Amino acid sequence: MLSWLLGAGFVVLVLAGLAVELTARRAARPTAGELVTVLVATRTGRIAVVVLWAWVGWHFLAR
Repeated sequence: MLSWLLGAGFVVLVLAGLAVELTARRAARPTAGELVTVLVATRTGRIAVVVLWAWVGWHFLAR
């Protein structure tokens, strides 16, 4: 039961991310790729992105 709920939550998050990306492409807003480009422009930003990615991977994807 719990794995089904977690799977459904993951699908909802992916669909929400897709909706935000499509909305950004239609309006004059930055896309996710442009946001990451701005974040990794500095060393501090690159470290923050790597730490965030490692945290997400460790807590949600490493099962």
